Amino acid sequence: MKKITMEVRVGFLVVVAVALILLFAVVKGQIPFRHASYEVRAVFKYVAGVDRGSPVRVSGVRVGEVKAVNLAYEDTPLAYVTLGLDHGVKLGRHSQILIRSFGLIGEKYVEIIPTSVTDTPLIQPGETVIGVEPLPLDRLLVLGEELGRSARDLAISMERLVGDPKLKEEIFDTLNKVQSASVQGTRTLASVEATAVELKEACTRAEDLISSAKDTVEQAKPALLRLIFNFQVASEGFVQASKQVTDILAKVQSDESSLGRLISSPDIYQKLDQSLTELNRALAQFSEASKDVASLANDVKEGKGSVGKFLTSDEIYNEVRGFM
Repeated sequence: MKKITMEVRVGFLVVVAVALILLFAVVKGQIPFRHASYEVRAVFKYVAGVDRGSPVRVSGVRVGEVKAVNLAYEDTPLAYVTLGLDHGVKLGRHSQILIRSFGLIGEKYVEIIPTSVTDTPLIQPGETVIGVEPLPLDRLLVLGEELGRSARDLAISMERLVGDPKLKEEIFDTLNKVQSASVQGTRTLASVEATAVELKEACTRAEDLISSAKDTVEQAKPALLRLIFNFQVASEGFVQASKQVTDILAKVQSDESSLGRLISSPDIYQKLDQSLTELNRALAQFSEASKDVASLANDVKEGKGSVGKFLTSDEIYNEVRGFM
């Protein structure tokens, strides 16, 4: 009985060991537990340790595993990573395929950042896409080291600058100037705000003025229409008068009218000139005769001459009257 119990224990330990080995193989991908419905190939220059059986995740959810990693020697060596994806996984045309790790030195896996299913055409089974190159860990360490050195040099430079008395004085002066500029800026801002209020009031007044002007225009609209109508009538009259003047000028310039013949005929012009000359002479003689008559009338009025004495003398007047 004791012997049977020992054999059972040994058998149980063997079964547990085999189960652990199978579980480890499933976890490491040596025994395919997931059955991918289709495969997609991704091309990388550097895979950062991704190997067969590494998980494939879409938005953080495991949807498959790496089926194979193969090198192709073309112009430069390229790594073709075959991804086995579950049925129902749909990837937009511009989905990004990256290589990431769990933590700084954790397990490597393939992460797919999908785009919308409307990003057509979708990535088809067996298609080859270009992956996003991962950043090597050693390069990150070098960058971190360079960054640390730069930070140390910056700290040393700052310590030297801060320890300089002249620089301290300049810094304090600069701070005072900045403070003064800040105060001035506050005042300017207050002035701008006041100007904005005044501008707003001016806009309100302008709106009222525009509204009033609109009302005035509406009220003056009938008078403006009448004025426009009268202007049109006057324009038509002016056009007609212009036509008449044009016709008269045309007739004057032609030989058909008397004035036209007068203007265009030299003989008539000479006769008219002679007549005007004789008329001027007659007017001159008439003017001299008028002066003589005026002088005679003045002598009569003053009692000069026989007629003047006769008209101005009462004695002669009475004698003539008595005779009559």
